[in-house]
Amino acid sequence: MVKVEIDRLTVVYRDGNHSLLALDQVCLELMPAKILAVVGESGSGKTTLAKALMGLLPENAEVRGSIRLDGREIVGMEESSLNQIRWSEVAMVFQNGAANLNPVHRIIDQVAEPLISSRRMRERRAREEAEIQLSKMGLKPEHGNRFPHQLSGGQIQRALLAMAFILNPKVVILDEPTAGLDAMTKSFISGVICQARDSGKTILLVTHDLDLVQGLADEVAVLYLGQIVERMAARDLLVDPLHPYTLGLGRSYPTLETNRDLGGIRGDAFFRLIHSHSKDGVEAGVADQKNRRGHRHEEGAVPEKGCLFQRRCTQAIEACSRETVPLEKVEGREVRCLRGGIVQILELHGVCKSYDTVAALHPIELTVRAGEVFCLVGETGSGKTTLAMIAAGLFKPDKGRRIFEGRDMDEWISQDYPSLAGRIGVIYQNPAESVSHRLPVYDIVAEPLRIQGRVREEREVRDRVLRVLTEVRLSTDQEFLRRYPHELNMGAIQRICLARALAVSPALLIADEPTSALDPSIQAKVLKLLLDLQIEKGLTLLFITHNIGLARKIADRIGVMLAGRLMEVGSATDLISHPSHPYTRLLIESASGRRKSRVTGEGEISQTGCPFAPRCELAEEICVRQYPKRMAHQSRGHFVWCHFPEERENFDPRRRGAIPSPKYAGARGNDLMRKEEL
Repeated sequence: MVKVEIDRLTVVYRDGNHSLLALDQVCLELMPAKILAVVGESGSGKTTLAKALMGLLPENAEVRGSIRLDGREIVGMEESSLNQIRWSEVAMVFQNGAANLNPVHRIIDQVAEPLISSRRMRERRAREEAEIQLSKMGLKPEHGNRFPHQLSGGQIQRALLAMAFILNPKVVILDEPTAGLDAMTKSFISGVICQARDSGKTILLVTHDLDLVQGLADEVAVLYLGQIVERMAARDLLVDPLHPYTLGLGRSYPTLETNRDLGGIRGDAFFRLIHSHSKDGVEAGVADQKNRRGHRHEEGAVPEKGCLFQRRCTQAIEACSRETVPLEKVEGREVRCLRGGIVQILELHGVCKSYDTVAALHPIELTVRAGEVFCLVGETGSGKTTLAMIAAGLFKPDKGRRIFEGRDMDEWISQDYPSLAGRIGVIYQNPAESVSHRLPVYDIVAEPLRIQGRVREEREVRDRVLRVLTEVRLSTDQEFLRRYPHELNMGAIQRICLARALAVSPALLIADEPTSALDPSIQAKVLKLLLDLQIEKGLTLLFITHNIGLARKIADRIGVMLAGRLMEVGSATDLISHPSHPYTRLLIESASGRRKSRVTGEGEISQTGCPFAPRCELAEEICVRQYPKRMAHQSRGHFVWCHFPEERENFDPRRRGAIPSPKYAGARGNDLMRKEEL
């Protein structure tokens, strides 16, 4: 068994007057019988890391730092010594399989080659061993006698695996082993990787397949432009990311469990130039670089100081552009973020609201994370709009505390309400009633800018109005700007409301049933536009809807409300696939038209216990008498307020780090739930 230690590994590619920083002070450990996965966008340095472990970087690569293979230093090792290690101790399955095979040699000869060159095995014996190894990978003898161009992509990948394992190496590096393969071949290769790990091999898995990582790996390192931005247990990759970049990667990846439409990460970052040259092509001096006289190669390239991810981040602050960002331990993992990971942009603690004798909102505990889409769903009258208006600072709660961007909201309102209003945009229910019919389009959008007084010059007001109208796909012609709401259709009015909310450049956008008055076609266009803007502007979105099917398509997390109380909160994937509260299951069944739950007394609400108790087929006396405490599932961030929550079926312990439990069959409670005092 072999341990691999990577310490402050830095790789720079030199090309004339250009220098490209591919890896920056990377520190990792690869342990026997463990799989370490490395993920990140193209250009993040994944393949450079893999090739560095094999000593296969090109001549223009300058390598600093250390790579120790069971204590032996790889960096700077002579080529002859490296050849003794390659394939016999460290083997690699390269990306783009067909390009890494010799097109004029048969497959069996290429698989046998390591045996001949490393072990001096006779050719006939080597071919026999190669045939056995190919057979283990599901390839028949006739496949081995073919040339690379005569095999499919999946067959080529199996041949490369056979070649990598032919000498039984202790360390295996897999660079995109399942890219472009069908589901069955991917499943087979996953099994091969698991067998290799179980036999004690040390495995580095380089991939953009996040499902593969979460299903196979023990630990994952997230690379961004050569830096590790997060290291965590692989099971948490899609369900509990801490770095905004990791969250963006998860949103961008399609899985069978994901309900939300694919999102992404705003902007692009293609490379890290650590060296610039002057306009005449001569190498620039240090002073020239400091004064920014060097030629700019690409707009939007990474910043020279501070966090590399700052321009694409949803929670960047001024300090992110000037301070060095170390990789620090946070909540049992390592995160490179000045703010300690994804922050809570909005916190509601014990917030409640009554109208005369009617309790519209009971004490609520709720947090919304920066950059996410959080959907509140529930029946009409469940308190969603009241909660949204309290979160926006428009209603004052009777009790409780509101914190926005780390500041007490009530103090902020009393000291400088316009500055707070400029950080929160609101799209109201009933778009036609939320705009003045005495104002033309231009003045409707400009209204918040003028009221808040943040933009004093009319020219700047006009520039911003025209910009946001363009962003929401509306005309900027003078004729359109002079139109009144009664001259427009409902879809155009809703886009005007969206433009008005975006005009102040908010950090948090609260949308209260923004599409309920629209037909399905216009609704789809407005929602797609809203989500695109949410990504590109890095907005946090609190979305209110009674349609759980809609929430399923747009939310990162969902909160289910009834009678002014939260019933369940969790990631959209977990909550829709495995609802724990009977009320959540009822909403999902009703939305799908396949109701199975038996509901009685649909108009009743319990005032002292669970509000759903009079309608719940599983309710007992305690449900009517006492409101349940919050119960947290071991799937991070999934909470339910229920005395007897339903345990999920087919629970996968490897993917969620829990113990499998039998299907709920009338037993009250289970050992995967724990009660938490609020």
